[in-house]
Amino acid sequence: MTLRPNALDLRADALSNHSLLTHSAAQLVDPDRQIAAVRLVHWYLPGWFLAVLIPVVVLIYFWQSGNAASLRDALRRRFHNEAVVRLVFGAWLGLIVRVAALVPSFYLYRVERAMDQSDQLLRGWAADWVLVTLAWMIVIGIMTATVLTLVDRTHQWYLYTIGGILFVSAGVAYLLPFAGTPLVDRIVPIPARAVAAVQAVEAAARRSTPVVEQIRRRSHIGTAYVAGLGPTQRIVVGDTIFAVAGPKELEYVVARELGYVSAGAVWKIALTDALLFIVGATVAVGIADRIGFRRDDDPVSRFALLGAFFGLMYLVAVPADNVVLRALSREADRYALSLHVDRAAAVRNIVRATDQSLTEVCPDLLARLFMQRVEDPSARVHAINGVPSTCPK
Repeated sequence: MTLRPNALDLRADALSNHSLLTHSAAQLVDPDRQIAAVRLVHWYLPGWFLAVLIPVVVLIYFWQSGNAASLRDALRRRFHNEAVVRLVFGAWLGLIVRVAALVPSFYLYRVERAMDQSDQLLRGWAADWVLVTLAWMIVIGIMTATVLTLVDRTHQWYLYTIGGILFVSAGVAYLLPFAGTPLVDRIVPIPARAVAAVQAVEAAARRSTPVVEQIRRRSHIGTAYVAGLGPTQRIVVGDTIFAVAGPKELEYVVARELGYVSAGAVWKIALTDALLFIVGATVAVGIADRIGFRRDDDPVSRFALLGAFFGLMYLVAVPADNVVLRALSREADRYALSLHVDRAAAVRNIVRATDQSLTEVCPDLLARLFMQRVEDPSARVHAINGVPSTCPK
């Protein structure tokens, strides 16, 4: 159920081509939605920071209080295999992090529901929280056991760890198209009425990437993205976009995603995430090593301290990651324009998406650093129609 087109779609459709090509983004978007967009940022960012910082504080207390050492000793009495002890200890760390972030995570869910950015029911959110928590426990447990085992066996453990991170990042990117939950979002062939628009863009680009439709059941916000690597790569377009976009607008959407394909965005994103993880882990280890061991301390219990510093590194990694994502967004827009897509339709799509997703046309510094994964609408519209942005410097 797309719940679209709605009043905002009708407003975007009513904008004349002349207005779209002669006005800035700030003049084109709905002013009431921009007020709501500012409110969303002011509500969302505090919850996001708390979701990161509360687990950091809890992990530091867990280590400093000696509870980490007590848990380690209890696991060693229960299990006589050190690898199992490390695995279960890591799983407990994953559970502690998720429980510590539960309240701010629920707050963020309620903000998204209140601001009409999510259609997910509470029971669906709760089920997702449980599943993600189990995944965290498994992943952190395996990571803890693997890294500590490598440390025991070789002085070059960090080289093997780096290689493993790069391999996993590439593998996740390759398998991502198959990772969706069929009961949540279905992938189906694109509607027949959209085939001509897709073929026109592919002919102009002289390249072809499979395009599929995603039936989204938890949000009516339009999305389009590239998933997969090599033979698994495809362009995924949300059902909402097919429901509201005209042929020219759809051509721009597909052309833009082909821009991501042309730029090798999936590879670049996977490599960037892996490198940020490696650098963050290296810095976290370096900081943790400067804190002396206590009498009841050992590498297993200190993994809680390492996790806390890694959480702090996440606050640095997110803005860095967003810089790369915004650069890829600009490159994708340039590629779409090089295919001579309809510029008015391109601006209409940006205005439509900005209003629906409550994106700030002129984001402030914090919003740009931590929330802007795509170039802001004012800059994108300026790049298309050449009208100077009216955003404050």
